[in-house]
Amino acid sequence: MIRSPATMDTAHATDDIQLLAELVAIDTTSCRSNTPAIELACSKLQVPGVELIRMPVHDDKENLVAIVGTLDGSGDGLVLAGHLDCVPAGTGWASDAFTLTEREGRLHARGACDMKGFDALAINLVREAASRELAHPLVLMLTCDEEVGGFGAKALAESWPDDRRLPKATVIGEPTSMQVVRMHKGFLKVRLIVEGENGHTGNPAIGHNAIAPMGRAITELERMRTELLELRTPTSAAFGSLGSPVLSLVGIDGGEAWNMTPDRCTLDIGLRLLPDQDRDEWIDRLRAQLAVVLDGERWTLELMNETPSMMTSADARLHQTACKLLGQTEDLGVSYGTDGAWLQQLGLECVVVGPGDIAVAHQPDEFMPSAEYAQGREFMLALIEEFCR
Repeated sequence: MIRSPATMDTAHATDDIQLLAELVAIDTTSCRSNTPAIELACSKLQVPGVELIRMPVHDDKENLVAIVGTLDGSGDGLVLAGHLDCVPAGTGWASDAFTLTEREGRLHARGACDMKGFDALAINLVREAASRELAHPLVLMLTCDEEVGGFGAKALAESWPDDRRLPKATVIGEPTSMQVVRMHKGFLKVRLIVEGENGHTGNPAIGHNAIAPMGRAITELERMRTELLELRTPTSAAFGSLGSPVLSLVGIDGGEAWNMTPDRCTLDIGLRLLPDQDRDEWIDRLRAQLAVVLDGERWTLELMNETPSMMTSADARLHQTACKLLGQTEDLGVSYGTDGAWLQQLGLECVVVGPGDIAVAHQPDEFMPSAEYAQGREFMLALIEEFCR
C-alpha cells in the first residue's frame, strides 16, 4: 500500500505543483499548437540519461516520447502516458483559468485535473529516474489532440518503429480519483445523410423533401436508443449503472431557405459500445434498421471518426499490481475514451489511473485535490520501483 499524505515527500510535491503551474499557464486548447508545452517538457527533461523524441503530427502539433534506459526488446519496464491538450476554458471561473490558484486544498486551473496534473508528475518522475540505475526502461509519452479524437496517440501508434519495442505495462494518467480502470467504451461518430431534390415550396409536386424522411429515421433511432439501454454483455458489470451501449443524436442540419424544398439533411449520431461489442456488427445493425424506415429514399450512413474501446486483462501484471497498491478489489470500466484505445494497438497493456476527479474535468473551476496529487506521486513511484528497478 502507498503511504498516507502526512508521510509524503513535500519537496517533490512542491516541484510538481510548480511545474503544473507552468503547464497550465500555456493555453493548449485543442485548436491551438501544443509546441510551447512540448518545449517546456523538453527543457525539464534535457538532462543526461534521457532520450527525447519529438514526433510531428500536423498543424503545429506534436507528440513527445522520453526514454530513460534501453529499449531492449523484452517489453519490460513502464510507460507513463498523458495528453497535453485541453478543452476550452469557457466562462464561470472564480479565478483566471490559466493561473494555478490554490483554494481550500484544491489546485484550480484549466487542465489541472485533465490532465496536466499527471503530466507534471510524470515529467518530474522521469527526470528524477534519469539519475538512478534502472533495470528496465521508463518511458514518458505526451500526446496532442486527445480531446478531439485521440489523433496524437493514433499517429504515435501508427508511426512508432517496430524495432523499438516499448514496455508493455502502460499507465494512462487520466483522472480516476486514484481508482484503477482496465477498460473503457469505444465511441463511434456516425453521420446519416438523406438526399432529396430542390423545388419551390409553393408547389409540392416539384422537388423531394429530405427532412421528412429524416424524421422517420430519428423516430427509429430513438426506439433503438431505448432498447440499447437494456442490453447487457459480460463486461457490463464493470461499468455499474452505465453498463449498456449508448446511442445519442447529437446534431442535425438541413434546408437553405423558407421557399426552397430541402435537398439534403444530415444527422450526426454518437454510439458508445462496450469493449466486447463489435464495431462493424453494430454499424451493420444501424444500416439494417434504417433501411426499413428509409425504404425508397437515397441515403448513406458513414463512420466519420472512432475512438476504439480499450480492455486489458484483469490478470495483467500491471492491473494486479496497481490494484494491490491501492487496495482495490473492484473491477472497473468507464464510459469515456482515452489514448489507451490507440496505444493498446502497439501491444501495450494499459490501465487508466490518476489523481483528480473526472467529474470536475471540462467544468469551470476545474481542480486537482492537493492531497490526492501527492498520493498520485507516491503511487507512480511505487510502480516505477516495481517495474523498472
